[in-house]
Amino acid sequence: MDERRFKPRWLINQRAELIADNGVKPISCLVEDISQGGIRISLNRNLFDEVFSNFKLTLANEFELSIGAQVVRHEQKYERNIYALSFNRISDSEKAGIDHYVKENFRDLIVKHWWEEGELNAGA
Repeated sequence: MDERRFKPRWLINQRAELIADNGVKPISCLVEDISQGGIRISLNRNLFDEVFSNFKLTLANEFELSIGAQVVRHEQKYERNIYALSFNRISDSEKAGIDHYVKENFRDLIVKHWWEEGELNAGA
């Protein structure tokens, strides 16, 4: 399978809270992976796709994103709803915030990705 992403999707598996635009109480979820272009989250509830058109996501260390996304894929596994989302509204500062969050909290992922990229490029 060819990888079409220009930016890596970081596998972070972090607890988060999703707040829909309608102001309903926060929904606990797990951010499985994240990049500047999208995110994959899982939760115990099934949500309407429209929820993701305008929502806030708060991760550990008070990192918050106010974004819009479209559902690319939705599947149910083991009583969990897994949503693959592609951002259709995200500011440049929030993109930079994602990179900063990963750099500060998951430095080992960056080193691993850098090493794998170096090995791939060395054989080219």
